[in-house]
Amino acid sequence: MEFNSYGWLQRKPTLSKMQKTNQVSYETKMVWAKLLPTCNNPLGLTEEMLHESLEVCPPREYKGAKHIERCLVPRTVLRYNEEEQPRDKNNDSNHVNSLVNDFEVNGYNINCPPPIGCFDYENNSNTHLKGQSGFNRAEVYDRIGQDCAIVDIYDYESRFWEVIARNQSNHHSNPSLVQSKNDYIKEVCNAVDEGLIEPSGDSIDEFVDLIAADKTSGVRRQIKDTCYNNCQVFPNFRTYSSSGTIKSKNTLKGFVRNYGLAAAGIEGRTDEELSEQGYILYCAGNGGNKATWMRAIVHGTRLNLPVWILGYAPVRKDDLKQFRLDYIQEFNEIKSYAIQFSNNVVNDGEESSVNEEGFCVKLAGFLPQYVKPNPKDKGRPTENGVVDVYGTRVVFDPDGDCLTLSQP
Repeated sequence: MEFNSYGWLQRKPTLSKMQKTNQVSYETKMVWAKLLPTCNNPLGLTEEMLHESLEVCPPREYKGAKHIERCLVPRTVLRYNEEEQPRDKNNDSNHVNSLVNDFEVNGYNINCPPPIGCFDYENNSNTHLKGQSGFNRAEVYDRIGQDCAIVDIYDYESRFWEVIARNQSNHHSNPSLVQSKNDYIKEVCNAVDEGLIEPSGDSIDEFVDLIAADKTSGVRRQIKDTCYNNCQVFPNFRTYSSSGTIKSKNTLKGFVRNYGLAAAGIEGRTDEELSEQGYILYCAGNGGNKATWMRAIVHGTRLNLPVWILGYAPVRKDDLKQFRLDYIQEFNEIKSYAIQFSNNVVNDGEESSVNEEGFCVKLAGFLPQYVKPNPKDKGRPTENGVVDVYGTRVVFDPDGDCLTLSQP
C-alpha cells in the first residue's frame, strides 16, 4: 500500500470506461429500464420528479468525487454494506419511524438530497450500485414496499474520498439527524483498520477535520483525542481524562484510587473526615493553575492541612521532561507571588524567610505518562506510580517535603 504525504491510502478502484463519462452509459440505463416497470412504486417516483428535484436540490459537490448523474434505479441493483453505516448504532429506529410517517403523509420530498452511491467496483459491476448514504431510507423503503429509488451517482478518486463523502452527506442542518461523536470515532477507527489512513496523529487530524467539518473545533479535538487512544497512535504515552470513573486507569479518579491515595478535592467529606484524612489532594495540568492554587490555599489554611498537587500533561508531549521542568517553574512562580502577597500584608513588603513546613501547598510529583514497556522490568511500564521530573518513582509521604525543594 502507498500513502501520500497526509498518510492517505492511494488506491483507486478500477471501473469500466462507461462510468468515466459525465453520464451513466446507455447500456446500463437500458438494463435499469427493463427492471423499473416491475418495481412497486407507492411513492410514485418518476423521471419528471427527478428533473424537478435537480432544479430545487442540485447535487452536492464533494472533494475527490465527480457527480455522474442523478438516476431513478431499481433497488435490486443498489446494495448497502451495513458495516459501512457511518452511525455507531446502525439504523435509528426513531428516525426510521419518523421517515415512514413523513413518506406516508407527505410523499416524496424533492427538496431533500437523495441518497448518494457509486458503481459497485468491489464486484466490478457496470450495472449495480453501492450506497454511501440512505441507510435509514433503505429500511423505510423496505417497510413501505418501495422498489425503486432516486440516487445521486458519483465517481470517487479513491476509497478514501468515498468514505469522506459518505460522512459529509450526513452534515444536516437538523440537529436530530447529524452524526454524533461516537459515529465519527467509529469511522476513524474503521478507516485505520481498513488502511485508508495511517495510525498517526497527523493523518487522524486531517481525516477528522474532513468528515466532522460540521462540528466545532472543540468537539473535533475530543474526537481526535479519543481516536489517538482507541487506535493506539501514541501507545507509549498515557493521557488522563478528568472525567470518567474510578475503574479506568486512564482517568484521574482511577489513578488516585488505584494508587491508594485520598480522592482528589474535598467533595463528599466533612471537615472532620478531611482532618482525619490528614491531607488534601488535587491534580493539575499546569503548575500555575490558579483555580487549583486558590482552592489549595483556602482549604489548606482553613483546615490546617498540607495540600498536595499531582502534576500531569493533559495532552501528549514530545518532551515530557521539559514539560515537567516548565511545570515546576510555573509552580514556583505562583508560590513566589503568594509569598510576596503575604509579605506585603504582614511585613510592609519586606522579604522574610519562608517557613516551608508552614507553606501548605506542595508538589507531590507527577503522574506516570511514559508507559513504554521496560524489558528490564518484565515489560512493565517505564514509569509507574508517582514520579519525579526524570520519571523516577517517588514515595508519596503526606508529611514529606515539596518536590520543588529538591528538583530540578
